[in-house]
Amino acid sequence: MYFGQTPVLVDIDTALYVMRQKETMPEGNAWGDSFPAVINHTSAAVARSHPDFHAAKHGDWEAARRLVNDLVKEDRVEKVASMFPDAHIIYNHKMKGDGINMIPAAYAARFAVIGMTVENEIIAITNVSHTNASDVQRLSKRMRFEGKVTPGNDYILVDDFITSGAELRDLKDYVQSQGGNVVMMTTFGHGGFGKLSDIRIDEDYKQRLREANITNQDLRKYGIASEIGCLTISEAAKLSRMVNARAKARTKEITREMQTATREQRGEMCAKTITRTERIQSGSYQQDNESHSIVIPTLGSGYRGMRFGVR
Repeated sequence: MYFGQTPVLVDIDTALYVMRQKETMPEGNAWGDSFPAVINHTSAAVARSHPDFHAAKHGDWEAARRLVNDLVKEDRVEKVASMFPDAHIIYNHKMKGDGINMIPAAYAARFAVIGMTVENEIIAITNVSHTNASDVQRLSKRMRFEGKVTPGNDYILVDDFITSGAELRDLKDYVQSQGGNVVMMTTFGHGGFGKLSDIRIDEDYKQRLREANITNQDLRKYGIASEIGCLTISEAAKLSRMVNARAKARTKEITREMQTATREQRGEMCAKTITRTERIQSGSYQQDNESHSIVIPTLGSGYRGMRFGVR
């Protein structure tokens, strides 16, 4: 893969995945200037310590309801509803290993309780795991969705946790590509970059990517995003880190190559000098020239000189 002029190494599975996904990339839009902060309720560490967490993550609806009811803060649910009371709720409905992660659906149900419309038809059609994944794998392997979106409707996107925001961004791009208007995101919990008040790419990272000669076309050709402005700040950080790491590695490679070439060149020069000195000392270079002569002193018993014609 190339981002700008920088090659980035990928494993064969990621390369094959990217080849398949690039034809299904939804046409998303940049974040804009007024997209609100992500609202969440707890941390991933706290949620994982709950006795129902594992079962909820792997398909147990009742466990998911108990988990959400124990940790969700009601005032934050009401805050989301008050900001966009007519918006519909879409949750990230996806597989988790051999089961369906029920936490997003259980969290979405809390909005149904207070009278908001929850749509259940949109589902993830790819099963992407980012556990122990590298930066290039996390950035390159995207979620894809299908299902009905009502053009012109406002939508609030719901998920269980937010770390980089990549999956919610993929869902956002899908909804926008189908004519929906994504007005907000909220998650049950947070981790890493999810604690930021704003997960959108900022001007600093846009500038860094421009300086690395990364373009919208670089992202489109691998099915990553429609444009740089669609990325989350975490995705932009990963991309910047990947390109800079590869550029530094290439600089080291070039430096090593230059050092090797210099050593080899010096070795050849030394070999020639030694050979010439030996020939001089053996007398094979002694010659007279009527026009010019130089005397090179040599060490030995006493002092003697050797004359060389200079042409």
